[in-house]
Amino acid sequence: MLEMQDALERLTGLNLGYILELYEEYRRDPQSVDPGWRVFFEQWGPRLQRLEAPPPAAAVTGPAFDFSKVAATVQLAQRIRHRGHRAAQLDPLGSLPPNDPALDPAYHGLTTEDLAQLPAALVGGPAARDARNALEAIERLRRVYCGTIGYDYGHIQDLSLIHI
Repeated sequence: MLEMQDALERLTGLNLGYILELYEEYRRDPQSVDPGWRVFFEQWGPRLQRLEAPPPAAAVTGPAFDFSKVAATVQLAQRIRHRGHRAAQLDPLGSLPPNDPALDPAYHGLTTEDLAQLPAALVGGPAARDARNALEAIERLRRVYCGTIGYDYGHIQDLSLIHI
């Protein structure tokens, strides 16, 4: 079983919010959630409660985000992870890759400026680690998933082995 911190690092974008929302439902009525989630919450519930603690006052005074931009950033990151290979220049003779319009931020209603103002945590995973913002994290994702050398690390259980 993964340690809680390891498990939370595997969550990307809005997934943690979804789990916290499910946990709130579980706390109101444990029978309202799937039995698998009940087992998870029985084990991890006290640690999840610490994650729900209200942020310090200084954190609340930060800039407000347009939540449609937040969701669009998460969608863009997921699309790059799942379909980035369609933008990779792999043909040694130079033919263009098939591409996918959803790999372009504009498809999601995003600009470079939007991504520069959003936190890297929305992108999640190793690409967001130490990134200054979502733009930098998205650029890292593009290097990994749209480049000529691919990485498949989804099966690695020891996160210390991932160096992106």
